Amino acid sequence: LTMLGAEFSAEAPLTDPAQPDCGIPRPILLRQPLPGIEIAGGAMMRCDTARHLAHWLRDFVRPATALLPGQPRLIALEPGTTYQCRATLGNDRANLSEHAFGNAFDIAAFRFADGTRIEIVPRKDSGDLHEAFQQAIRATACLHFTTVLGPGANAAHENHLHLDIKSRRGGWRLCQ
Repeated sequence: LTMLGAEFSAEAPLTDPAQPDCGIPRPILLRQPLPGIEIAGGAMMRCDTARHLAHWLRDFVRPATALLPGQPRLIALEPGTTYQCRATLGNDRANLSEHAFGNAFDIAAFRFADGTRIEIVPRKDSGDLHEAFQQAIRATACLHFTTVLGPGANAAHENHLHLDIKSRRGGWRLCQ
C-alpha cells in the first residue's frame, strides 16, 4: 500500500467479546487508496482488501474515467458499508458477512473534481456513458475481488457495489 501511495494508518485490533466471531486482528483505516482519491471518513478494513481496492482503482477505474465526457479526475469514493459485524444480507442470514472480517467494501458513488458524481444505481439499456462506466468497472472488479454484487444481484445491492475478497475453493468468483 505504501508503494501505491495510499494514505492509511494501522489501528488497534477490532474485537468485541459479545461478537467473538467478528473482528479484524490487524485493521487499517484507509483514507486514500491512491493519491488524490479519498474515502470520506476513511474505512476500516484488512490491508489485503485495501490492496485489491487500490490496484483495481489504478488499473481499471482511473482509466475508465478518461473515457467519460470531459475526462473528469476521480477524487473520492462515497462508501456504503465498511467494517460491520453482521450477517449476510439478501439470503437466509446464516453466515457472517465479509464486512464482519474487514474483507469487504461497498461503494455507493464516485465523485469527480469537476463536481460531478456517478451513483451506483440500476441502469437498464440507457445507452449513456454512465451506464457503460458502471458496467465496465463492475466487470473489471471481478478481476480483483472474489465477490462483486450490485444492482440486479438482489434487493440489498441495488444502490452500491459490494466488493469482497472472500476465500473460495478453486478460485471461484461470484460476480453479479
